[in-house]
Amino acid sequence: RLTQKHPLLGTAVAMLRKALALVGLGLVASQEFGDEKTLEMNKLISSFVNEDSFQYYAVTIPSTSSAIKIKLIPSYGDPDAYLSFTSPEPDDLTATWVMDDVGAEEQVIKRDAVDFCTGEPCMLHISVYGYDESEYMVGVFDASSTTLKIESECAPGCKQDMIADGVCQPACKTSSCYDDGGDCDKQNCAPGCDEGWVGDEYCDEACFVEACNWDGGDCSENSGCNTGCLPEYINDGECDSECNVAACGFDGDDCFARSTECYGEADGKDYRGTKNTTKSGKECQAWDAQFPQQHTRTHLNYPDGGLGGHNRCRNADGETAPWCYTVDAEIRYEMCDVGQPWQHCKQNEVPLATQQAGAVQCLNPTQPPSGPLPRFEAACGNGESHADVCSRTCCNAAKAAAAYCANDEIHSGRHQDYKMKIAFSMLKQGCNSCEAFSDFFGNAHLLDGLGLGSKGMYRFVDSFGFKLLVASFLIMLIMLCVIAASIARYVWQRRQYAMPESAV
Repeated sequence: RLTQKHPLLGTAVAMLRKALALVGLGLVASQEFGDEKTLEMNKLISSFVNEDSFQYYAVTIPSTSSAIKIKLIPSYGDPDAYLSFTSPEPDDLTATWVMDDVGAEEQVIKRDAVDFCTGEPCMLHISVYGYDESEYMVGVFDASSTTLKIESECAPGCKQDMIADGVCQPACKTSSCYDDGGDCDKQNCAPGCDEGWVGDEYCDEACFVEACNWDGGDCSENSGCNTGCLPEYINDGECDSECNVAACGFDGDDCFARSTECYGEADGKDYRGTKNTTKSGKECQAWDAQFPQQHTRTHLNYPDGGLGGHNRCRNADGETAPWCYTVDAEIRYEMCDVGQPWQHCKQNEVPLATQQAGAVQCLNPTQPPSGPLPRFEAACGNGESHADVCSRTCCNAAKAAAAYCANDEIHSGRHQDYKMKIAFSMLKQGCNSCEAFSDFFGNAHLLDGLGLGSKGMYRFVDSFGFKLLVASFLIMLIMLCVIAASIARYVWQRRQYAMPESAV
């Protein structure tokens, strides 16, 4: 009846009905989360991924396959791949293997590898991440041959790692080698450094080489000390093989260049010496290498274990003594002979690992500032990129900062403010939780009652459907205010008409 006497109310109700319809549309849209696309074995597909975005795939591995080979071949851009048998839609935090080199890559995984086919049917999950806007080919192939080699030639004189490396290789310009990934159609100063990247005021690691004039000064005003060794890599807490050379000062303290054979723990977990052969004389494989032995003992997974871009004996995972993987494909790993605790220590000498741990401060007032807090802020960035906040590097840096900054009276406030900012960014970007942020994500299970797991909830918050719901809610709120105002005006007018003449 009110809508008949007051057209404004009729219009408001009509708009309210439209808003409710939008809410229904938003609910439908919010349920459309990305699904994994099915890949066929032994077949390459072409696809495209936007910058800082994902494409998800899944492939069923036959029970007869004793090994598989994953190929990732970019036409342009820099796609990375995350692989897992246990986690659908893996990312940097949940992947067992990562393919993040520049150019064409292949990863061979044998059935005896960690987490390979934990059940049947055996499903491999692949996430292709666009570090840059990228066009690529991806595929999974049966690699059961006992003569399989990672650098097998796709044509005479053309190895797999020569494809799409930014350099035209005539031997690779064949259909079996995917026409060299398009390298002969363009000429770049270095593999992975696209035309226009040099001097664009953005630091591109692939362009930080002498041939590209060290990225035209985008990364540093000074020339680099070695290809791939960015200035911020030195003394960043991780031993980088590119920086572990004399010209770069052996990566500062990161690769333990000034360490002796002195250690004190019974299991040798604090050993930082130079022994790089096993008890039987086998040469050790570098910890940042994945051939011939594939493994998960990396700096990302064991940031305090002394691993990284070197091949020295270490005990990062709680074995009885230091050990290493070997370069002999038939012998996976062996223990090392590093002597007894304190045997090689001079009088009053303290093991280097103990010295470094005791000298760590939350923030050192150097120029630029150094320490766990600045590393945390550098590793996680401003929170706008999935690659930053959803990375193991960010989580490791957050864990280290928490250990040294929580009781720092001067910098604890800055640390907590930044940590909270990154936690909300992780929520927005749809990251999986990690140890450093477990308290923040501890209550995420409360939303499971709504039918949304934690990962689905993160996507929902940042989805088009959620934004549509918010917009619909605001429209409804405005309409309700208009209706309330109209009703109040109507009631006031009725009261005015009902007043006796003596009150006028």
